Amino acid sequence: MALPLTDDLATILNVDEFATAVTYGGATINGVFDNETVPVEAGGLVEVHQEQPRLTCRTTDVPSLAQGDTMVINSVTYVVRAWVHDGTGVTEISLEKSA
Repeated sequence: MALPLTDDLATILNVDEFATAVTYGGATINGVFDNETVPVEAGGLVEVHQEQPRLTCRTTDVPSLAQGDTMVINSVTYVVRAWVHDGTGVTEISLEKSA
C-alpha cells in the first residue's frame, strides 16, 4: 500500500497542477519552484528585500545533488547553494540565480 504522501507527491509534482519542469543533470525533473522575496538585515534603517529561490522535488530525482550544480527553471539558470532531505522522500533546494 502506497503512503498517502506518495499519492500527494504525484499530484503536487505534476506540471499540469503545481510543478514546473526543471533541467538538471541533463534530464528533466519536476519540482515546485518558489522565488519569494524576503527581508534581509542590511545594517540600516531601510528594509532591504532579496529573492530567495528554492525548489522542492523528489529526493530520488536528485540523488547526487552537490553544491554548485546548476538547474534551469523557466529559462533561468540557478546554482545549488544548500539543500535539506526531509526524510519523507522530499528535498528542498536553496538556489541562487547564476551571474
